[in-house]
Amino acid sequence: MERHKGLTPHPIDRRTCLGALAAPMMAAGWASRPYQASSSTPRLLFTREELDRMRGRATHPQLARLRAAVLGKANRYTTAPPLVPSITGRGEPDPPGEDKGLSCARALQGRVVTLGMAWELTGEARYLESAVAQLEHAVRDWRIWVDTAHPPPFDLMTGELSLTYALAIDWLLLAVPAERRAPIVDGVVRRALDAYLQAIESPKPPGWHAGKNNWNTVCNGGAVMLALALQGMGRVGESQGRAGSPSPATGIADKAARVLAKGVPAMDPYWNHLGPDGAWDEGTGYWRYGHRYALMAAEALRRAGHPAGDAIFARSGVRQTGYFPIVFNPGRTLSASFGDSNGRAADAIFYFLGATYRDPAFIWYQDRVEVPRQREGWPDEALALLWRPVDEPWLPERQRDYVPAIPAAAVFPSIGWALLAPRQPDPAHFLAFKNGSLAASHTHLDLNHVSLAVGDTFLLLELGSRPYPADYFRADRRYGYYEIGTRGHNTVLVGGKGQVHRREGRLLPLVEKDGVQVLTGMADDAYEVATPIARRHVVALDERQAFVVIDEIETAAAQSIELRWHTGGAWAVGERGAAVVTNGAARAAIRTLALGTGARLEVESPDGWIRPVQVLRAVVEPAPRHLVATVIVPNAAEAPTLSLARTEDGREIVVRVGERQLRFVTTAAGGLQVR
Repeated sequence: MERHKGLTPHPIDRRTCLGALAAPMMAAGWASRPYQASSSTPRLLFTREELDRMRGRATHPQLARLRAAVLGKANRYTTAPPLVPSITGRGEPDPPGEDKGLSCARALQGRVVTLGMAWELTGEARYLESAVAQLEHAVRDWRIWVDTAHPPPFDLMTGELSLTYALAIDWLLLAVPAERRAPIVDGVVRRALDAYLQAIESPKPPGWHAGKNNWNTVCNGGAVMLALALQGMGRVGESQGRAGSPSPATGIADKAARVLAKGVPAMDPYWNHLGPDGAWDEGTGYWRYGHRYALMAAEALRRAGHPAGDAIFARSGVRQTGYFPIVFNPGRTLSASFGDSNGRAADAIFYFLGATYRDPAFIWYQDRVEVPRQREGWPDEALALLWRPVDEPWLPERQRDYVPAIPAAAVFPSIGWALLAPRQPDPAHFLAFKNGSLAASHTHLDLNHVSLAVGDTFLLLELGSRPYPADYFRADRRYGYYEIGTRGHNTVLVGGKGQVHRREGRLLPLVEKDGVQVLTGMADDAYEVATPIARRHVVALDERQAFVVIDEIETAAAQSIELRWHTGGAWAVGERGAAVVTNGAARAAIRTLALGTGARLEVESPDGWIRPVQVLRAVVEPAPRHLVATVIVPNAAEAPTLSLARTEDGREIVVRVGERQLRFVTTAAGGLQVR
């Protein structure tokens, strides 16, 4: 077995090891009271007993691929170049061998936890040595612990580093002699714990401290876990340096207590923002980011006996929240989410949720994720080894022909999002519908946007976001970016103008009659142009095999309107409002009809987006009142005929799709229901 100076070799009885460390810790001035070694350390996310069980079951058929991925990555990390955070600004190129600060913080967490798990699995001290050396390098040599895109003294980078060092203090550094451990801990207290207190105890704390987005839990959650780790390790007295001089970490007990007193309740606004349906208005990408740190902090609090931990897991929204990304990440490759960084959510946190609530759907979803994930970052496989349950009767592999119960018409009223498909999971096609609040973090000006995919191919596309430029979040510049403004979405422009930041939309409840389902998105008074009525009704026909989109627009003065439909494929325009969109082998047919004046179809390739895209524009001439119907048929080469009428009193809308006639009445809430 390879041995490295200063490290405890493995395999060992780690509880014996921890007891043996108490004396050298005291000799090095680690704490003013003896370190109480027990099986409660580590304790933040796992115990010594849980690590031992993980090692024993790591060759289980359900875990073998994770074990192989951990060891493969750990071997690469032992010889990888050191991580060097760049001091260039957001959007600027980095010097060779450097990367942005937040990326380095994330990669460090991946390296440290993966290397630590490889040490647990094999007993090879070289893995622990590499992890500790990288912790030393980051705390000693990194020029920044705050990403250059963010203001100091504490940000997402610092929050992620706080969690990394919390796990190391709680776990790996217990096997390191005190004289080597102390500078690491003193450094993280100075660069993270002190920085957090400087930020949140200032006369004007940063907005993230009590915010409702991912910043809250990454920053507060990371700091809370660091405080818990320092308390749990026993460094709770007045640490003394040489010759009795105070160390930089003097008063750590007070600092940790202040962090917990401020940080734990500061996460309440985040959790209160999570509705009982578990949906998250930042989208699935930021669901992963914010919830990853939120749930780990909650679990650490629960294990520490803090009542906030159990209270979080008792929330119905937390119990349900794993279903939100499952619905909006249909199939194996696509994300039907909206807004910035709207990629798929794939994380070991699904295993944690599955084990916590004994819900096989969450296990099933994460099992389908490719392993190993090649990009350097969070330690998904390492945490999955701990959190993925095996040999329990409720697990998907123990149930014959298991399929999760995901509704084909899934509506999340707390945020105004919906997804309609013929069936779930792995739908042949789906339509995603977006309403909600234009004040949500990372939202675009996209009320009543519609996306459509056939199989694993988008036909009507949500553009998402580009790599964040320096001014992407500046209020005076953000909404000039094509993909953020209304013009860059599959919705309606009024008088050539779009929607307004912070305006509120509303998705009405799904109504169903005679096999016809109707969803209504309300965007009344959400436009730059005075538009007291701006409503889009999505009508699903024949078990969601076809859709009719009905737009009602009323303006204070006569205005033109324009329906926009983006594709990464190609549009072919036919006659009488017909068009076909194709992308590879996938296709869909549409037909648009405007009451009275008709609609003019045009195809353009807009400027301002970073990838090729075509937009079908359905332009309707100025009028104070508009009614437009669009039929969308996935997998069809030609759309059915379409007719549209409204009764004289305006209370009924009649749509004929092919040979089928649909009569709708307006509800008191402003929606439509089948008569």
